[in-house]
Amino acid sequence: MALQQTDGKILLIKTKKNEGIALIIVLWVMVMLTAIVGEFAYSMRTELNIARNFKEEEEAYQLALAGIEQAKMEILAVKESAYPSPYFNKNGILVFEQGQEEKDPEREGVFKNGKFSYTIIDEDGKLNINTASQEQIKHVIENSGMEIKDIDTVIDSIMDWKDTDNLHRLNGAEEEYYQSLEKPYSCKDMPFEITEELLLVKGMTGEIFFGSEGNEEKPKYDGMIHYLSAKNSTTININTAPQAVLEAYFGVAVAANIISQRKTLPILAPLGSGVIKSFFFTIISTGSNRDGTIKRTVKTIVHKNGDKLKTIYWNDNWIENTSQGKEQNV
Repeated sequence: MALQQTDGKILLIKTKKNEGIALIIVLWVMVMLTAIVGEFAYSMRTELNIARNFKEEEEAYQLALAGIEQAKMEILAVKESAYPSPYFNKNGILVFEQGQEEKDPEREGVFKNGKFSYTIIDEDGKLNINTASQEQIKHVIENSGMEIKDIDTVIDSIMDWKDTDNLHRLNGAEEEYYQSLEKPYSCKDMPFEITEELLLVKGMTGEIFFGSEGNEEKPKYDGMIHYLSAKNSTTININTAPQAVLEAYFGVAVAANIISQRKTLPILAPLGSGVIKSFFFTIISTGSNRDGTIKRTVKTIVHKNGDKLKTIYWNDNWIENTSQGKEQNV
């Protein structure tokens, strides 16, 4: 359009050039509005997804806690006079009372918004890493299915980590070694508080600690997490301890006798310094949303004392170690 004055009048004259400019301006406005609306919609959708994920993660966490509480109820339901307790049934599942040899306990729950499942592990079936001797720890590692080239380095370093002096053994390590690492830290020189501290020890690897699922080249290996504990009794439950632990604690001959008796029924009377009742248990509970895309796992260790349970370890962010098929603490 253009303005033209004729006989004192102003006339509005259309031109193709002005029409093109107006069209371009309109198009640009539409593009900008579309971009703004799209960005707003994307932002709102993102915030909605974040809110939904947060809600479902919180629900998964609460479901995991429900599993923890149900596990506690299962442990507390066992009478003090119940012997043996616990032991493994015919399917290798930990049970607490006689008569459960054939039927596995249902350790799961399903709700409208999700589900939970949990496992219970007997810590008294493991070797206490803080009281075990160097020979006992070495025997467990050597006889648990994995060949370790630098086993003396691992063993000596474990002993150096938990002793109180600053003198390293022949193949061990103390403060000087750990401070020389790319990311230095101190040697504890105190007892282990949790077994995951082993991952800080010289020579220890994730495979040695967590184990391996095995393949065509090497067999399955369970890992030290299944044999050693930092929070348990100083005695061993002869009904739940693995063979390598029994051998390290009682000797090969006695361990063979125990394993032989356990093949039919749980052992009903204590043997030597071994016991048939446990008081320390690990509970690992996982809650998930309806489709299983969001999960939350909680791990705790409890100490049973009479009709009470005391929580002595808690980790509400227990992450599965997918590379090894085991759990790990992150």
